[in-house]
Amino acid sequence: MASIRTVTIQRWKPKTRETLDDIVVREVGLRMILSDSIGEENFAFVRTIPAPPSPLIYGLLYTSRIINALEDVVHLRVSNQLAKVRITDECGIHEKLDSLRPTARLVTGVCGPEGALGTWRACDLPPIDSPLIIQPDTLLKAIKALNKSMPIYQQTGGTHGAALADIMGGLHIVAEDVGRHNAIDRVIGKALQKGKDCSTSLLLCTGRLTGDLVLKAAVARIPYLASIGAAVDTGVELAEAAGITLIGFVRGTRMNIYAHPERISFNGA
Repeated sequence: MASIRTVTIQRWKPKTRETLDDIVVREVGLRMILSDSIGEENFAFVRTIPAPPSPLIYGLLYTSRIINALEDVVHLRVSNQLAKVRITDECGIHEKLDSLRPTARLVTGVCGPEGALGTWRACDLPPIDSPLIIQPDTLLKAIKALNKSMPIYQQTGGTHGAALADIMGGLHIVAEDVGRHNAIDRVIGKALQKGKDCSTSLLLCTGRLTGDLVLKAAVARIPYLASIGAAVDTGVELAEAAGITLIGFVRGTRMNIYAHPERISFNGA
């Protein structure tokens, strides 16, 4: 199924109104059910584009700390917007799902009762201590490359994008989806499928930098998260605690660094 479709619209401008065809993003629902030898559990329901769903599923399971590696998934079957995922017993899916808010399990931003910061602390992960230092031009270059690597957005203006870039600003994994959480999960899921270590990468996105987005970077041990959008207080708080350099409003020749600016080198300034 294509990720876009044509619809008939009326376009209004001062003193004119015309009927014409326009292109919009196609959106579908995807329900995820997890199981092990004990039984099944409803995990999440997401709205997504009709693209191959496995990167999204793997990424969401990983960033939600349901699985620790791709090998924890025994079997994945997707049919008619229903994904059934068999997980190893060692993951303890029933206990993990019981700790999540019931409402949180209906959306992609899955986190525990105390929110993203509490979930990160409960994961018992140490702060990221990365020696990587990058130049501002690297981020500006990478964000420009992301904007040019989003064909669905270029046609419709209706998607978010995410990417993993190297420390020189070159993109090696890119994804689009209707939601910013989904786009990041797709990128991290693709990295898992490729066996890629994300700890030397930059994570780029096009949405607001909220706590649940920063949590995904923290779980994947990514030291940089940058966006064309703004940060909110939960994102800044979690980035400070998790050791993530958080950068927003990366546009043109400017950016705002919200957390851990010591990893951005301004030519000695």
